[in-house]
Amino acid sequence: MFRTLFLIIGFLAGVVGHAFATEINEIRVEGAGEYTRITLAADGELAHGIFSLSDKGMRSIAVDLVDFRLDETASTPPPAGAVTTYESSSRGIAFHLSHAVTVSRALNIGPTVSDPRHRLVIDLVRVSPDRFDRDAAIDVDRRAAFGGGQVPEAGETAVASLPPARQVIVIDPGHGGHDPGALAADKTREKDVVLKTALSLKAALETSGRYTVHLTREGDTYIEHEDRVTMARNWGADLFISIHADAAANRSVSGATVYTLNSRGQNRVDPMANKYGWHLPVEDGTSNEVASILTDLTKRETKTNSSIFAEILIPELASAGPIVRNSHRQENFFVLLAPDVPAVLIEVGFLTNRTDAARLASAEGRERSAKAIARAIDAYFDRSAAHTAVN
Repeated sequence: MFRTLFLIIGFLAGVVGHAFATEINEIRVEGAGEYTRITLAADGELAHGIFSLSDKGMRSIAVDLVDFRLDETASTPPPAGAVTTYESSSRGIAFHLSHAVTVSRALNIGPTVSDPRHRLVIDLVRVSPDRFDRDAAIDVDRRAAFGGGQVPEAGETAVASLPPARQVIVIDPGHGGHDPGALAADKTREKDVVLKTALSLKAALETSGRYTVHLTREGDTYIEHEDRVTMARNWGADLFISIHADAAANRSVSGATVYTLNSRGQNRVDPMANKYGWHLPVEDGTSNEVASILTDLTKRETKTNSSIFAEILIPELASAGPIVRNSHRQENFFVLLAPDVPAVLIEVGFLTNRTDAARLASAEGRERSAKAIARAIDAYFDRSAAHTAVN
């Protein structure tokens, strides 16, 4: 999923006097192959914006900074990963690239016992030239809003008219084929209910024009759990949503539930990734330290974003029907094990409850659930865009 999650972080509204400028005393660049890490070490936190720039065939990552100065004694880092060289200006620092990349994450790390400095860590991952140019087109206005760039005249750059990349959503209707899932009193089968709900969700998302949507199954077939995860990763999913319907011995229990991965599941991520080849693409030449850091950060980010989406999803589901108490739960579900795809499993209701079963058996009831999930997806990606723009 190595898409840009936070392109611009640390916005600072006020500019203080130059005497109090944050001093950058070290610039480090490391990495190889697909991955590159840039580290700026300073005596204070760096308020910044990060932008993709494309100018006359030269691609760069610009780190625009608020009230900073570069220590003249700071050593120049040798080329590494995607970075060939850099240049500083009053606006910030531009890192020139040998190939197209996007920012997979950017972190402000405070002082530690071993290093009293503040560090801005920027991780880059290789992407296609077309993807970079789309990012650069979007960043023209974003950089101007930040205060560092000028919006070009119409037609000055060809990439300015390119549309933004669509997020990829993978919807996973549970069960199927020989596995009917839960059964209602009237023999309504979970596998049928969740497929119809998934198709409604797909239609709602495609109508918006914002997403590329895939289903792990579009008919009455059974897909192995590991294949569902593999499909999501192969499609480059930005979000994975597995749809199920619940059952309980107590027929009065009703409502939707949202699950994310628990700690036992987190412990299974690496073994299952090794077993099924869900490796994060770290090429030969990348140091073990860099590879380990990138992998750990990716898994941590996946877990965090899964929980963020779950919390956004719950109130939307509540607007479409009942939800259970403690509706965001954690479980060791296999389909949530992808190390790099935020994922939730939604139980849209209980087929063993008469009211829930009637709601899920009706096209209107399923559509309400589907539209609620679609609204949550919009809100999740709107939130990411807002953090990109001003955080």
